[in-house]
Amino acid sequence: QGGGADIFGTVDAFHFVWQSLAGDGSLSARVASESSPSAWAKAGPMLRATSDPASPYYAVFATTGNGVAVQWRATAGGSTGQVTTTGVAPVYLRVTRTGTTVAALTSPDGITWTAVPGSAMTLGTLSGPLLRGLAVTSHSNGKAGTVVFDTVAASP
Repeated sequence: QGGGADIFGTVDAFHFVWQSLAGDGSLSARVASESSPSAWAKAGPMLRATSDPASPYYAVFATTGNGVAVQWRATAGGSTGQVTTTGVAPVYLRVTRTGTTVAALTSPDGITWTAVPGSAMTLGTLSGPLLRGLAVTSHSNGKAGTVVFDTVAASP
């Protein structure tokens, strides 16, 4: 479960469970189910520079009412960019990093992956060690959203 106002804008409020990622790698998970009081509630894999609420990040999320959203913040405290595509839980989501190039992919079955159009980019602020994890926000302060993740895989 996770609450929080949102993962968007110049600062974020959400629940995040992570591990360190020293170099290149990926994280994928199936968002098996998701419920929340807001259509912009979201859940999915994230790469984040730090745990600071204004930290640069890159993520792909299943939302409860607005499809799949790829979001990023290129600089600390900067605005958030976003591209969206169709999709709803259950859906497999993956983020990858090679150097400072990041990309988001989706899959209906966890075997055949498709890049989200317009999601691959270079983010210089996501170099060096990162936090790699699963993020959840209800998009509604004081109310928790419930998400079930399964088939979580990290490489390396």
